Amino acid sequence: MENSAEETVKSISDLSMQENANPSQFEPLSKNALKKLQKNTKKEEERRKKEELKASKQQYFENRLKALASQKEAGINPYPHKFFVSMPITEYIHKYGGLNNGDHLEDVQVSLAGRIMSKRSSSSKLFFYDLHGGEAKVQVMADARNSEFDEAEFSRFHVSVKRGDIVGITGFPGKLKEENSSIFPKSFVVLSHCLHMMPRQKAALVWRTPTESRHFPSWVLNFSFHLFDILITVIPLLDR
Repeated sequence: MENSAEETVKSISDLSMQENANPSQFEPLSKNALKKLQKNTKKEEERRKKEELKASKQQYFENRLKALASQKEAGINPYPHKFFVSMPITEYIHKYGGLNNGDHLEDVQVSLAGRIMSKRSSSSKLFFYDLHGGEAKVQVMADARNSEFDEAEFSRFHVSVKRGDIVGITGFPGKLKEENSSIFPKSFVVLSHCLHMMPRQKAALVWRTPTESRHFPSWVLNFSFHLFDILITVIPLLDR
């Protein structure tokens, strides 16, 4: 017991001496030191997030390639030869945009093609998409009850559809609440698969490095005919 007590007293004494020898350890940081620490911490966090995003993008790309390879092995052509389009999306909106809320023209068949820019799911039997084409968009409401697929195949197919994919849709016009126009597909086919991860939200095209200028998903997300009209007008003037 005496030895144990002596060791305890000695440990406390040594700790006290260390504290007295290093009083700066317990002093608050100056404002400049605190700002520098916060700045370095923020930089490290940003670097870590960029590395994680880069790794996830590469993994996404590899998974897409594997999915296409599995389709080919199953005898499915991931790139259909052609798809008949009955009208462009801009014409579709002009023609059916005046429908009343809840209207469904099930006796009319329309075929549209465009790029999927947004995807949402309510359940395994109901998916919503924003289909873009010609600087216009139409909402797609894919319901298993209207599809040519059975429920299991319907769910499996729509889970594989990704943002950025170019698709062909054949269905009937209608209108949901708070939407200009919608289409309810009976058949749904992916015409071209987007292999790269699309940015989550639209942002200005600001490139600081040549690598960023070759980030093609950003071009897809920010594509605008109006932008290219301006470039066509301005570039010849710069060449003079």
